[in-house]
Amino acid sequence: MDLQALMDGFKSILTSPSAILWCLLGITIGTLVGALPGVGPTTGIAILLPLTFGLNPLDALILMMSVYNGAMYGGRISSILINVPGDAAAVVSTFDGYPLAQQGKAGYALTLSAVASFIGGTLGFVGLAFLSPTIARGALVFGPPEYFTLMLFALIATSGLAEKRPFKAIVSTLLGLMIALIGMDSVTGEPRLTFGLLELWDGIDFVVVAIGVFGMSEVLLRLETGSAMQEIAAKLPFKSLFPNIKEIVSNFSAIARGSLIGFFVGVLPGAGATIATFLAYSAEKKVSRNPERFGMGVPQGLSAPEAANNASVGGALIPTFSLGIPGSGTTAILLGGLMMVGLKPGPLMFQESGDVIWAAIAGFCVANILLLILNTVFVPFFAIAIQKADPYMAPLIAVLCSLGVYMMNNSLFDIGLMIFFGFVGYFMRKCQFPIAPLILGLILAPMIEKSMRQALSMSGNDYSIFVMRPISLVFLVLSIILLFLPIIKKLYNRNPEIKINQ
Repeated sequence: MDLQALMDGFKSILTSPSAILWCLLGITIGTLVGALPGVGPTTGIAILLPLTFGLNPLDALILMMSVYNGAMYGGRISSILINVPGDAAAVVSTFDGYPLAQQGKAGYALTLSAVASFIGGTLGFVGLAFLSPTIARGALVFGPPEYFTLMLFALIATSGLAEKRPFKAIVSTLLGLMIALIGMDSVTGEPRLTFGLLELWDGIDFVVVAIGVFGMSEVLLRLETGSAMQEIAAKLPFKSLFPNIKEIVSNFSAIARGSLIGFFVGVLPGAGATIATFLAYSAEKKVSRNPERFGMGVPQGLSAPEAANNASVGGALIPTFSLGIPGSGTTAILLGGLMMVGLKPGPLMFQESGDVIWAAIAGFCVANILLLILNTVFVPFFAIAIQKADPYMAPLIAVLCSLGVYMMNNSLFDIGLMIFFGFVGYFMRKCQFPIAPLILGLILAPMIEKSMRQALSMSGNDYSIFVMRPISLVFLVLSIILLFLPIIKKLYNRNPEIKINQ
């Protein structure tokens, strides 16, 4: 860790009014977006990406990271108040958070979850600051063969291809890869999958796809189902928002365990906050003296997964910054945003853009502190605002999506593409096809293709280069294991002789 660079980063943030303003705007929007049922951080960043156009790289990065961090905080609000998770990672918060609200402890639950999120986010910041440069320096030994097999492994691990039922994930991933192929071939210059349309020769911008499949599909779902909000289950008197120190301390061990689990799970490509929260909840239930009480309003059942949720943010940013590999759908959108503002994620980013990255990491810490204040003092106002604004969210999201896509290239064709991908995202969500693999395939495909071609150029089109280099071989073997692991488990479970011998 370069302590001086980090201190310079804090100085850049704290002496820049624009950076603080974008940080405040990002955490406010992120909290509101995270609290809206079904929206979540991925959709929030995708919808708000057009706001980064024209910003300098530091302000743009701070805005995106603040939205990400704020959305992870905000998901707990609707989970606790109305038993409707803001996103998948907030599902676990409903298990004990909503029962606490039903017991008249909504303020306590909201404040406890905010403190747990703050501690988890702080641990994520420390890990991000300490480990990112180390991983970046280690990644300098990576060449094109290693990058190809690493990104292939990340695609398999992150997209869900290795799950028990991978068919829908495979279809979604292939669709993303196919969309990425549209445009001019970078080597031969030949048009691919353009269907004779000149507008497609430059390819399809991932922002158009992301805003379509996330933002416009959300509009279509809202038009179909109506308002997702219900009446707030419990009143929120201001004095009830602040539990005493003893109540916080009694949850500290659960928060610490959840933070560690969340951070290390977040670092793993494909794991993400959802898995981290479930693991943290499961671990807390196992170490509890009264596991049967979980689900009835146990504070540790809320604080541990909330800490894991926010600790995973810092963990997920490590492979994104250091290797240029998104660890989740949200960081895939963030990775694309980094490229849009001229940054090059990867092992050289700390050398080429160190001042921006260290300032952004410092901004991550500042955002975490501001979020603690925002999510305790202003919780009642957030709850009321979310309830009142929900009926108008569909037209508001549609307008933001359309304006953002049009402003990119002043192209009505892009708006047509956005609407088309909105219907694609709508049908994918209705048929329960995961959208994240599509985005991951779209983001990683150009890098996978480029690394593969560079590696083959190095070897004279000899594919053995991928197995002759140790690091490349390791990632290739891991990828094969991930792909065949579900089949092996299925055969193992079906073999009665193995079970009898056990």
